[in-house]
Amino acid sequence: MAVLKLTQMTDLHLGPTPDFKCRSLETFKSLQTVLDTISADGRSDYRLLLTGDIASDGQPEAYQLVDQLLSSKGKQMLWLPGNHDRMDLMQQTLKNFPYIPLYETEHWAILMLNSSIADQPGGAMSNSEMQQLEKHLSNFPHKNILVAMHHSPVEVGSDWVDQHRIANHRQLHQLLASHGKVRAVINGHIHQSHEADWDGIPVYATPSTCFQFKPNSVDFALDDLPPAYRWIDLYSDGKIDTGVKYLHAFSANK
Repeated sequence: MAVLKLTQMTDLHLGPTPDFKCRSLETFKSLQTVLDTISADGRSDYRLLLTGDIASDGQPEAYQLVDQLLSSKGKQMLWLPGNHDRMDLMQQTLKNFPYIPLYETEHWAILMLNSSIADQPGGAMSNSEMQQLEKHLSNFPHKNILVAMHHSPVEVGSDWVDQHRIANHRQLHQLLASHGKVRAVINGHIHQSHEADWDGIPVYATPSTCFQFKPNSVDFALDDLPPAYRWIDLYSDGKIDTGVKYLHAFSANK
């Protein structure tokens, strides 16, 4: 059975230089370590999905760092923006990786959605994004669909981060459920591993390649878990296998 193998990385929070620190962590260093781990795990040839917050504050140099690093390693990559990103700068600066909102294979269509709102931490799907999504879904009635976005469409149990849930999540769910073959949604933003059944649609949130948020927190709090990535295997019959790999040997001081 044919298997499409993908690797999700999210919330890189890079700065303008490799030695930039966010929350006292050198985020470029942690990204490099995640990539090394992906290679050691035998997944170096599989397409990357970067689900937002590539930059910590929309710095064009952060996108240049990613572009140079991933192109030098011969990576294939799909990306979408997060609330800390600048979509216009990403499109200008990620020269080796043009924005591809739809990636199609024989059995699957992967939809990369933009849930970000300018200058807002929370998420929502714009009218144009919803219209484009509806068009894509109608064009592939018989394909399995994987939907990627930055913000979570479901609550995760942390009061402060649940305020960032996609505002028009009910409308979004109605559209996705109407297709009938949306197999899962993957997202970032919440800096932790989380799985949920969104009224029949599995939702998988992925930890950051740098620091993690403490689950079930009323207010902002950091966890002590290390960087991580998610592996995703998509089977031709619509089955999904996925899991999270934490870099437990990672040390910010090495």
